[in-house]
Amino acid sequence: MTAADNRGLGQQRGFTLIEALIAFVILSVGLLGIVSLQTLAKTSQHLAIQHTRAVTIADAIVERIRANPAGVAAYNQGLGNPLGGGTINVVPDCINAVCDPNDVAVRDLWGFEQALDGAGATIAGVNAAGLIQPRACIIFTPAPGRTRSGELSVIIQWRGLDESFDAVQGAEAVCGGAAAGTDKYRRQVVTNTYVVDGTEF
Repeated sequence: MTAADNRGLGQQRGFTLIEALIAFVILSVGLLGIVSLQTLAKTSQHLAIQHTRAVTIADAIVERIRANPAGVAAYNQGLGNPLGGGTINVVPDCINAVCDPNDVAVRDLWGFEQALDGAGATIAGVNAAGLIQPRACIIFTPAPGRTRSGELSVIIQWRGLDESFDAVQGAEAVCGGAAAGTDKYRRQVVTNTYVVDGTEF
């Protein structure tokens, strides 16, 4: 074998090593892309779950208010007194005692707040299934000539994982927290409906 043949073999071995390095770099970039895509999918899934949870919780309190129209004034928390984070500490015992409509409303609001905070599922004593930094406002506007029938709005706001456009824009109602258009992490669900007390008609 001549010296020229030996040089050719050495060049071939080096060229194979370069091919392996290029393949490794391409594979690494592909794996990083897959991991990034998986992270994005998890974030989107979390947002969808949080949104679904907020809608379910809002629907539940609407049905409780419809079942107790005589206590609708007690449900009316307004925008300046948001629920969430354990604000209700005293709960009437409506299981072992008779409660009036206002007591039932307080108990319903407590259950509503517990659902927001995720108190139904805890890990080491910490709520694990609720919304992130939830705030909820209930606004009742009676119809003309009525006191227990009218428009009902349930607003639920929470913190998303990533920045986006603020869910509250312009003159929309802000349920606690920063002013409209200034919180890019804020997510919001608003349920608007009508409550009727049959005894008023």
